[in-house]
Amino acid sequence: MTAKILGSGKTIFESMEQVEAANEQSKWAPFQNEGEWELAHFLMKNIGQTKMDEFLKLDIVQKSGMSFDNAHSFLKYMDRLCTGLGWSCEMIDMEGDIVAEDGTLRHEQLELWWHDPVECVQELMGNPAFWDVMSYVPEHAYADADGENCIYDEMWTGNWWWDMQVVMCRNISPAKID
Repeated sequence: MTAKILGSGKTIFESMEQVEAANEQSKWAPFQNEGEWELAHFLMKNIGQTKMDEFLKLDIVQKSGMSFDNAHSFLKYMDRLCTGLGWSCEMIDMEGDIVAEDGTLRHEQLELWWHDPVECVQELMGNPAFWDVMSYVPEHAYADADGENCIYDEMWTGNWWWDMQVVMCRNISPAKID
């Protein structure tokens, strides 16, 4: 099997590391150290803003030298963290199935929040956390020894993946991901 490299570049994670190194930032930035980072992780995962404020105003926490002393200042630190993909928002007009008093179908303005799908694929493929669990080779999986009952539990076990390998081997690119 052969592959054709269509291009190369830095992953989002490599770009973040480069910015961090250029700014001589600690890997725990914007927090002072690993302990503060761990506390931030705990607070975000387990505690709402009101309880967070109560906790951060405890005398023992105030005297600990934390970079933040209330939920608002803590969230300002969180805003300084590197982020992944940007969100886009579009307002769309949806026609409903409820008839208005004038006999027309009612309309509603809705927010549609989305990510660029190409950027999503780039971020997923560039994320080191997934490198050991990604597969680029199609695979047949069977529930029985005779190979009668196919298991389709991952994208690379599906027929489409096999079909794309044939297309790619013909040097035809069905979809270019920059």
